[in-house]
Amino acid sequence: MRRDIKADLWLLSVTVVWGTSFPIMSVALKHIGPYSFLALRYTLAAVLLFIYRYKEIVNIKAHEVKGGILVGLTLFFAAAFQTVGLLYTTPSKSGFITGVNVVLVPIFIAIIYKKLPDIKTIAGVAVSVLGLGLLSINGDLSINYGDTLTLICAVFCAAQILLVDKYACKGDIFIITAIEMLVVGVLSFIPAIFVERLSFTINPVTIGSILFTAVFCTIYAYVVQNKMQRFTKPTHAAIIFLAEPVFSALFSTFIGDKLTIKSLFGCALILFGMIIINIKGKTVVEMENEI
Repeated sequence: MRRDIKADLWLLSVTVVWGTSFPIMSVALKHIGPYSFLALRYTLAAVLLFIYRYKEIVNIKAHEVKGGILVGLTLFFAAAFQTVGLLYTTPSKSGFITGVNVVLVPIFIAIIYKKLPDIKTIAGVAVSVLGLGLLSINGDLSINYGDTLTLICAVFCAAQILLVDKYACKGDIFIITAIEMLVVGVLSFIPAIFVERLSFTINPVTIGSILFTAVFCTIYAYVVQNKMQRFTKPTHAAIIFLAEPVFSALFSTFIGDKLTIKSLFGCALILFGMIIINIKGKTVVEMENEI
C-alpha cells in the first residue's frame, strides 16, 4: 500500500473520532458552556501530552514553539468563530459553511505556490462540496451574521491545515501538538471565565465527555493529523476531513437523529470525492521541489 494512501486512512480515522464528538458534546453542553468545555478539554490534553513527553520539555526548540503556537492560534479562532456563529445560525448551515475550507485550501495553495490544482483535485472538491451540501443544508439559504462568522471559521480551518503541512514535519510531533493544545486551552479560558463564569455541573456526563474528547478527539486526532498529513496533500486532507459530518450523522443516530435519503446520498458523494482525490498524484514536497 502506498504511503500516501496509508496516511489518508489514518486521517480518515481522525474523522471517525471527531464524528463521535458531536453527539457526545451535544449531551455534555447541556451541563457546561461551550468555551468552558473547550478550555478544560484542550488544557487537559496539553497536560497529558506534556507529561507523556516530560523528558523532551527541556529540549524544546524554537521552531517547535513557533509551529505549535501558530497552529494553535488558527485552531482556537476556528473553534471560537464556529461556536459564536452557532448562536446565530443553524447547525446544518454551520456544518456546510465550515466545510467550505475544502475549497479554500486549494485556492490558498494556488496563491502561495502559484500553481493551479489538477483536474482530479478540482473534481474531488466539487463532488465533495456537493455531497456536503446535500448532507447539511436544509431550507433557507440566506446569509446572516452567524453565517459570516462561520465563513471566517472556515478560513482559519484552511489555514490550520496548511500550517500543519508546514510545521508538523519539523520537530517532535507530541511537543508541537501539546503546545497547540495549550494555546487553544489557555485562550478558551478567557471567554470561559469572563463570559461563562466557568460554571458547569460536575457529573458523569461532563467528566466522561471531557475525558473522552481530550484523549481521543484531541490527543489522538491531532497527533495523527500532525504526523500523517505530511505524507499527503493539504487538499486531500481537507476533503478527507469532510467525512467528519458523515460520521457525525451516523453516530448521532444513537441519540435520536435520523438519516434521510438525501443525507445518505450526500455521504456517498463525499466518500466518492475522497476516492477521486486518492488517484495517485504529487505531494506538496514534490510541488515545492519543482518550483
